[in-house]
Amino acid sequence: MNRWLIVGLIVLVALIGIGIAYDNGLFDNMSIGGLSIIFTILAAPYMAVKSFLFGNKRMTELQQKYNQMKGQEVVHRTEMDSQIKVKERRIAELDREIQLLDAKMEVLELKKKNVERYVNSMSVDDTKNEFRNLYGD
Repeated sequence: MNRWLIVGLIVLVALIGIGIAYDNGLFDNMSIGGLSIIFTILAAPYMAVKSFLFGNKRMTELQQKYNQMKGQEVVHRTEMDSQIKVKERRIAELDREIQLLDAKMEVLELKKKNVERYVNSMSVDDTKNEFRNLYGD
């Protein structure tokens, strides 16, 4: 029985050692794919116990980054919404200006037609008198 206890302790220490090595990133740059997978599988129980007891620092870092990105997204959305509102107001102002210019164009077209009608209705003597009044002799 002592022999099995010693073998079990050696295996446990080896698994803990592999787990610690994996946690410190020793197997991250390993070029032998199968060996890396085996060490990762052997390190899994250690990582599970460590995460359960002490929490996963990578998960905590990811959660913090996620919360930070979420906050930045809210700020960015608020800024974009305000910029959109400003541009929508400017578009509305330009639409009003276009409507005003269209109304002015219609008035000018009507004046032009009235002037054309008036000029066409003038006699030759009236046209000569009007020309003299405007431009002199």
